[in-house]
Amino acid sequence: MTEITSSDNKIIKHAAALKEKKYRDLYGEYLVEGLRGVSDTPRDVLRSIFCTKQNAEALKDYRCDVYIVTEKIMKKLSDTDNFSGIVAVAAKAEFPEFNGDYVVYLDRIRDPGNMGAIIRTAVAAGYEVVCDGCVDVYNAKVVRSCVSALSKVRLHVGNFIDILRQKGYNIIGADIRGKNMFSSQKPGKVCLVIGNEANGICDEIIANCDMLCRIPMQNMESLNAAVSAGILMYYFKY
Repeated sequence: MTEITSSDNKIIKHAAALKEKKYRDLYGEYLVEGLRGVSDTPRDVLRSIFCTKQNAEALKDYRCDVYIVTEKIMKKLSDTDNFSGIVAVAAKAEFPEFNGDYVVYLDRIRDPGNMGAIIRTAVAAGYEVVCDGCVDVYNAKVVRSCVSALSKVRLHVGNFIDILRQKGYNIIGADIRGKNMFSSQKPGKVCLVIGNEANGICDEIIANCDMLCRIPMQNMESLNAAVSAGILMYYFKY
């Protein structure tokens, strides 16, 4: 382990820059905070770890570079006021190809909590995830909400509707105008589209849907995007 005491150190500056999206995109890296987050991240994607002295013992078995830093530096790296004393730099993992039969397609999901919850459910249910115009999945709030799921999900960032159609996926949009989900057929290859929290699915994607479906409900017009996504993912797969 190496000790760093200056916040002007280039290694510290590099890590601190990852709090901004433009540098996460530039370097292909993001920050993971807390012992649980670091422990749940596969070790082969960890580039470096920063910790305060009192947390050093917990990280002695890691093979990546581990740096002991001051509390002042840790505060610079942390995204929270009550920092945990451990922050790691991890490599992003995004996949160019689809290799499963189930995809959840997120159209302009903007809330970090929703994004994190959907990714966790997608991992549990066995879905790949597409993020099209969404909040940055490597945003600190999303990373915290995902817990360990971000390192396990097959993630695709961009507009992939045409590609998914060409690959034979049935595009199913979650929309209040659709048919009752329980009367909907369960096709073999599913791309389930979840729209923006306020505006739903955009017109371009609606036009590409093979089917629209809705969750039947009483006394409420809609559910939270993450709740809806979870119900529909499990229904169409299981």
